[in-house]
Amino acid sequence: MTEFKLTLVNAAEICGQLINIVRSSNKAYRVTICEWRERRSLSQNAFQHLIYKEVSYYLIKHGRAQCSPEWVKRNLKNKFLGWCESEFVDVETGEVIKRQELKSTRSLDVGDSMFYTTQILDWACSIGCEIKIPDKCEYRKLMDSQTK
Repeated sequence: MTEFKLTLVNAAEICGQLINIVRSSNKAYRVTICEWRERRSLSQNAFQHLIYKEVSYYLIKHGRAQCSPEWVKRNLKNKFLGWCESEFVDVETGEVIKRQELKSTRSLDVGDSMFYTTQILDWACSIGCEIKIPDKCEYRKLMDSQTK
């Protein structure tokens, strides 16, 4: 999938590129336009991984074996992000296969990432797993900006 930032300044150039793509491939394409929002930050990603580690430690401490941080991440994505349909191509036959897969945290924007993190923190608190939010992390700054 090709992604680009469309602005008034580059609209004509992008239209030209789209015309060239369609002309050269002779295929139809689905184009979706949505408001540009920045992707989640490295700080948000790091905090989410800290949460997975803390939840893993908590679950193991409370008798749940085999709850690695990777296991926690996968199952929290299932609980809060859900699934989406993805296309795969059989490398031998070229057949396009559609399958369900967990949504990726990689594709979350700043707001979606904050919402996902908040859902996880609320859930963790509900099972007795309290996770401290570091003073110097973007999640804390975003939370503080919403309460001002």
